[in-house]
Amino acid sequence: MKKLLAILTVLAVASVANAGLMINVNEAMDTVTITGDGAIASPAEVYLLVEGPGSIDGFTMVYPGSLAEYLDLPGVAAMLGSNEADTLASFIDFAGRPDLVDLSFIILADGAVPPAALEGTLVDGIGLTGTGPIVLSLVSSDFTTVFDTKNVPIPEPITIALLSLGGLLLRRRK
Repeated sequence: MKKLLAILTVLAVASVANAGLMINVNEAMDTVTITGDGAIASPAEVYLLVEGPGSIDGFTMVYPGSLAEYLDLPGVAAMLGSNEADTLASFIDFAGRPDLVDLSFIILADGAVPPAALEGTLVDGIGLTGTGPIVLSLVSSDFTTVFDTKNVPIPEPITIALLSLGGLLLRRRK
């Protein structure tokens, strides 16, 4: 019984440690949303990392904070005074993620005292492109906290076409 209570306690603490910010991917696997559960307060600085044959593009900042900002890879490179290839290479070395192909930097801040909780949809409409499985990770700016990780099986265009054709044939038989 004591072992069971210890395991439940560890699981409860682990689930709280991962609370805060989440990645949500729509059914078409082409748009990403970042949401908060209110467990952390602004300001928060996070990286959205893409590993695998894909990339992210575009966004809509929903969080109303006047100090909030979204930077894609060219913006991060400019902020660091570097080019995109060197920026990616330095992140690959620092984060130890050899499959890293794209990233963005998100600041969620409003300057309020006390700071507002990060709750609900924060960033929406992050476009997701590529073929094959990719991994999205939302990590703190110092890489000490991984808020969420999602495996996204982006289907290849020919696969989508074949599935659509099969669906039409099945519908036609009925």
